[in-house]
Amino acid sequence: MQTFRYQAVDAGGRSVAGEIQATDVRHAQQLLRQQGLIPTYIQTAPPVQASPHAVGTTPPPLSSPHGAGATVVRGAQPAHWEQSRVAPHPMTLWLIQIRAMLKAGMSPANAFQSLSQRTTHGGLRRASESIARDTAQGVSISDALAKFPDLFPGFLVGAFRAAEHGGYLLEMLDRLIAYYEQWRTVRKWSLLTQGCLWHAVLLLPLIAPFGIGLTWAFRDFAGNTTADALQTIGSSVWHAYLRYGLPATLLLTALMLLGYLLTGVERIGARLRLNRLGFFTYADWIRAQSLEQYLFHLGRLTQAGVAPATAHARAAGAVPNRALAEALLSVELGRAEGAAHIDQALERSGLFPIEEIMLARTGVQTGELPSILQTLAAWYTQRADENLRQLPRAFFHLGALIALIAGGIALILITWGFYHDLAGKVDEFMGVGK
Repeated sequence: MQTFRYQAVDAGGRSVAGEIQATDVRHAQQLLRQQGLIPTYIQTAPPVQASPHAVGTTPPPLSSPHGAGATVVRGAQPAHWEQSRVAPHPMTLWLIQIRAMLKAGMSPANAFQSLSQRTTHGGLRRASESIARDTAQGVSISDALAKFPDLFPGFLVGAFRAAEHGGYLLEMLDRLIAYYEQWRTVRKWSLLTQGCLWHAVLLLPLIAPFGIGLTWAFRDFAGNTTADALQTIGSSVWHAYLRYGLPATLLLTALMLLGYLLTGVERIGARLRLNRLGFFTYADWIRAQSLEQYLFHLGRLTQAGVAPATAHARAAGAVPNRALAEALLSVELGRAEGAAHIDQALERSGLFPIEEIMLARTGVQTGELPSILQTLAAWYTQRADENLRQLPRAFFHLGALIALIAGGIALILITWGFYHDLAGKVDEFMGVGK
C-alpha cells in the first residue's frame, strides 16, 4: 500500500484535502468516490525524512511543475505569463463549463473529456483531450495545463496550482471567470482605440500634403478646361503625397510596429500597461485586478493553514500582470524558524499602502488574517469594478483626443501648405509681376 495526497470536492461543492492509503492511483480514485468525494488531484506522498527542523515545519507544496516535493523556484516563470492564443471570450466559456461540470460532481477526467467535444476552439479542444488523459492517471490539473503554455498563460496555471494546494478549486474558477469577463470588455474598447489610432496614422499623411499639392497645381496649370484643372490638381496632390506623405506614413507605421514589438515583450508590456501615458483608469484596473487575485488566493491559502512563505509564493504565481507578479515573487519570507509573516510580504513588495499593511499586521497578531485578507480582496474587487465602469468613457475620451489631435495637425498642415506661398503662386498663375 502507498500513501497518496489528494484534493477533492464533496457533495456540497466544498473542497477537501488529505491523505489516503491505496495500491495505485486508480485504487485511490475508487476509494475516494466510495466516500462521496470527486478527486481533483492525487499524487504519491513523498517519504518523510527526519531533520533538525522536522517539528513545526510545513510540508513541501503538493503540486509543482517539477514533481512531488519540489520547491518554488523564483525567477523561473513560464515564457508566457499573460499572453495566450485563446481570446478572452472562448476562455471564459471554457472555464464556465469546467466549473459547472466539477460542481455537478463529475471527475476532472470526465469533465475535460466531455469539454473536448463541446468547445469550438481547436486548441482548447486538443488540450482538453490531453488534460482528460493526464488527470485520469492522477496528474494534477495545473500540471496538465502547464503542458500548453501557448494556450494557458502562467498566471492561469498558477491559479489552478494555488487552488489545488488550498482546496478551493470552484471558488478560484469563479474569480478566473470574473477576470476574463472583465478582460473581454477592456479588450474590446482597447481594440477600438487602437483602430482610431491606426486611422489617424494612415490618413494624416494622406490629407496633410493636400495644401502643398494645391499650390503646386497653380504653378503647373497650363490648360483651359475644368478637366485640365482637375487633372493638374490630382497630379500635384499625388506628387506632394509621394514627396512628403508617403515617408511620413512609413515612419509612423514603423513607430507603431515598434511599439507593438516592445509591448509584445511581456516584461516591457506589463510595465507599460501599469504606466500608460495619462491613461490612469486602465492602469488602475490592471493593478486592482492583479492585487485582488493575489489577496484572494493569499486569504484562502492562509485559511487552509498553508505556511506563509508557500502561501505567498502560490498567490503571487496567480497574479495576471507579470510586472506585479515578479515584484511579489522577489519577496522572500524564509521558512521554518526564520519565516516572516504575511504582513512582511505586503510591506516588502512596495505595492500596498501602509494602512493595508497595518491591517494585515493586526490580522497576524489577532489570528484574523484570513478574514482581513478577504476584506482587502473585496476592496480591490470594488476598485476594479469601478474602474471597469469608467473604462468605456475613458477609452472614448482617448479616441476623441487622438482624432482631435490628428485633425488639428492635418488642418494646420493643409493651411500652411496652402497659404505659405499662395500669393506668389496666384500672381504667377495670373501673369502678374515679374
